[in-house]
Amino acid sequence: MTLLHAAWLQNSALPCLALWADNWQVATPIELDRLEAPPLHPLALSEPELSNWLQQQKLLPAGTQHLELQLSLPTRSNGLPLMAGELLPKQLEWWPWRVSALVLPAPLAATWLSKLPLTGGGNNCLSDELLWWSHLQRWVLSLIARGRWLPAVHTNRSGLASGRWEPLLNHESDRRRLEDLASRMPAAIHCANAPEIAELACMRPSAPRLQLAEIIAVLLDSQLRSDQATYFNEIETPKLDPLLAAWQSSLHCSAADLELVEGDCQRLASATAHWRETVAGRMAPARAVLELQVPAEGSELWQLHFGLQAEANPSLRQPAAAVWAAGAGKLQLGDINVADPAELLLEGLGRALVAFEPLGRGLETATPEQMQLAPAEAFVLVRTATARLRDVGVGVVLPASLSGGLASRLGLAIKAELPSGATGFSLGEDLEWSWELMIGGVMISLKELERLQAKRSPLVQHKGAWLELRPGDLRNAEKFCALNPPLSLDDALRLSANEGESLQRLPVHQFQAGPRLQAVLEQYHQQKAPDPLPAPEGFSGQLRPYQERGLGWLAFLHRFNQGACLADDMGLGKTIQLLAFLQHLKAEKELRRPVLLVAPTSVLTNWKREANKFTPKLNLIEHYGPKRAATDAALSKSLKGIDLCLTSYALLQRDSNLLSNVDWQGVVIDEAQAIKNAASKQSQAARLLAKPSRQGRFRIALTGTPVENRVSELWALMDYLNPRVLGEEDFFKQRYKLPIERYGDTASLKDLKSRVKPFILRRLKTDKSIITDLPEKLELNEWVSLSPEQRRLYTKTVDASLEAIQRAPLGKKNGQVLALLTRLKQICNHPALALKEETVGEGFASRSAKLQRLEELLEELLEAGDRALLFTQFAEWGHLLQSHLQQRWQQEVPFLHGGSSKNARQAMVDRFQLDPRGPQLFLLSLKAGGVGLNLTRASHVFHIDRWWNPAVENQATDRAYRIGQQKKVLVHKFITTGSIEEKIDQMIKEKAKLAADIVGSGEEWLGGLEFTQLRNLVALEEN
Repeated sequence: MTLLHAAWLQNSALPCLALWADNWQVATPIELDRLEAPPLHPLALSEPELSNWLQQQKLLPAGTQHLELQLSLPTRSNGLPLMAGELLPKQLEWWPWRVSALVLPAPLAATWLSKLPLTGGGNNCLSDELLWWSHLQRWVLSLIARGRWLPAVHTNRSGLASGRWEPLLNHESDRRRLEDLASRMPAAIHCANAPEIAELACMRPSAPRLQLAEIIAVLLDSQLRSDQATYFNEIETPKLDPLLAAWQSSLHCSAADLELVEGDCQRLASATAHWRETVAGRMAPARAVLELQVPAEGSELWQLHFGLQAEANPSLRQPAAAVWAAGAGKLQLGDINVADPAELLLEGLGRALVAFEPLGRGLETATPEQMQLAPAEAFVLVRTATARLRDVGVGVVLPASLSGGLASRLGLAIKAELPSGATGFSLGEDLEWSWELMIGGVMISLKELERLQAKRSPLVQHKGAWLELRPGDLRNAEKFCALNPPLSLDDALRLSANEGESLQRLPVHQFQAGPRLQAVLEQYHQQKAPDPLPAPEGFSGQLRPYQERGLGWLAFLHRFNQGACLADDMGLGKTIQLLAFLQHLKAEKELRRPVLLVAPTSVLTNWKREANKFTPKLNLIEHYGPKRAATDAALSKSLKGIDLCLTSYALLQRDSNLLSNVDWQGVVIDEAQAIKNAASKQSQAARLLAKPSRQGRFRIALTGTPVENRVSELWALMDYLNPRVLGEEDFFKQRYKLPIERYGDTASLKDLKSRVKPFILRRLKTDKSIITDLPEKLELNEWVSLSPEQRRLYTKTVDASLEAIQRAPLGKKNGQVLALLTRLKQICNHPALALKEETVGEGFASRSAKLQRLEELLEELLEAGDRALLFTQFAEWGHLLQSHLQQRWQQEVPFLHGGSSKNARQAMVDRFQLDPRGPQLFLLSLKAGGVGLNLTRASHVFHIDRWWNPAVENQATDRAYRIGQQKKVLVHKFITTGSIEEKIDQMIKEKAKLAADIVGSGEEWLGGLEFTQLRNLVALEEN
């Protein structure tokens, strides 16, 4: 498997990002002691291989140049380098290696990194360090967007001073982000620099932080230079500080040409000294702090006290008097010793003066301790100066009621409860509720607010607390009181899930739910699971405990008329839970109209069979095929007395007008990722058909894909389920998609998850509560139909072969029968196999329903990061499938077959079994790979074509299901309906003793069938 790596060249005149790649495989160890010069990296791609591979992956950057680099890499004792991207171990042995690399200057590197994903997802060619780089670049973009940068002076190693933009990282959240990224900095960041730098990074705890701060500065500076017109063209120069105006004009120069005169250097160096020290990791243990205290009784003057505050724990403070007493000695702040505290306080107060001019009156003495502020000055400090002071590294402590944020704004305190006797209740219905106005933690009436507003002072005292009144507060309160809006369950769900949510432009400070409403909200937020429901009357089967909980969850959301996405992991029985839910509705006499279920064509037969098996009392029809109803009258007639109607996504789009005229009680979509592209016609058709306003029909989506992590694809699913949750698409893009995908905004991601969590139930096989309910090995039949081309070829082959077999002499009959069975199995796999085609072309998957279903299952598997074994008895099919799957997912899919050499066989097994970044899929021929291998890294086994001998299949399955396996194993057996595969499968089930008796005899027993038996066996039947 090929993996892409990145290293930072900080020793060059212009810092660059270097890209190189290695192909992890068994390589010959090198005796390093005997080498006089650095050797070539034994696993690295050459110059042409690297370019070609990047082009194939659509990752080739523009404007790059090739260089041979010398990398200092940790090396194993056997003479092979460690995988780049591993975190630094405690002890390293560094050795030089030569690799071919593509070098990107910082501006190009920033553009290229912005296009990389934030997670590996299905693209396994990105190493851990590149994902780290991707997160770093998103943070740099966030710093730019938030204006967290200033001009500064940078002195290079030659002592020459030049100007550049540098990040402002004084904000607490940015400092935490810096520490987090520095702690996770991969070893590959250091490997392109001199060995002593790499070794230094291991020994000095602050080294990663120092180097990371420098990388951030380079990336930010290069992007601001290239985009300076975007950021500054709209700024009027006269409004700028003269130094900033000069700086703006100097940006027309390149980084190398930009020089500052000595005076400018000194001014910039002085203005930015404190936060540059913060970036470089030389942060002082304490900082200056200003503490605002409310006026004494009968006074209008506010008290502003000076002191020092611990950086690590802001609650630890010492007043200025203690600081001056300590002088140049040491001051104790909890467990922290602060050296030279007096100088630290003076330096901090000097910086504070720049951000808050009235402070100058309090600095007239040599040892200032406090000062008084007029009400207007106190208001400026509360409203605007506090943010500026914190930006320059000065702490500010305000009274609790003025501490900023939503709590200090005028808002609401709400009490709500479900209406008495409510059973069925939708999100749009109104609750019983009451409200009060609140500001700064204090209740206030409208009349009291009017009285305080009449004082025309921005800071007022009310019930012993000082409050900040804003110009629009009274107006917003009067509008709310006049409107007195209703409160729905939808509002309650949103307000209880997201702190700081607003109602009619007033933030909600307190939300108190009554007992009945609280129980509902806990179940919505999955803090408390809805009551499980046992298998309903008429359900033929037994539900496992987690399936009973899933049934209860579906019934709970249905009770409140909300769409539900059942996103259980593959193999946990989403089909069974949905069928049990429909049977529950029927048993409760709530299923009064037909339900439409939309699924990929490849699984329609599976739905029909599962419904007939588990819910035989559900009346079911298929809206599929040339004989389906074509008019409103015909469809209405066919749906009389029907509970469940099955159709495909293709027909949902094609027959959208016809289907939209039916009064469906509900719409269910299986493999819901099919509607992820909101602009596609089938996605639009599904969402239009399922609109909640249409006769109150329920909506359910089934998927094995973790949709809560697919930010850009989540909107279409939620628009199908509950359109009000995420709003219109344009709003969703601006509020969630752009902040999360471009800037990696964790707050927006948290908010998004809280909004969709109530409507998505996701359980994994790895959950302990689920594992205990699963069998050790779960076998699943994957029923698929034949494509039109397969059906034509199958029928033609049967007709021609039966005639030849009937005329054949007795000695040749068995051979011809087995040849026919083999050819029919090949047709069931793919027409290309039977037609002896040697390449895969456009539309290859569309020619085989079995391959389409395989792709759907593998999509879920790869998304979950699982590994799988794929068995086939045909080497030709394995080669075709290998080529197709590698093109489909752009990753290595090894194929072990009878022609594989011993060394190649072992290399493939080692990469799959031992390499943590090895291939996720492993193709094996049944004969060559069905015995003698230990492949316990796989948790899925696919029998693409059946050997028709349970013992042989079980032997192959046991490559994964054996001692050493840590995960539950899911075994998928593909069966094409109406074909020989289905009939042989039934014969094996009915004749279990016969199946046991033929262990080791292959399929020879089929050659002795009489002609009538053979004809019935191979005849293609209608589904």
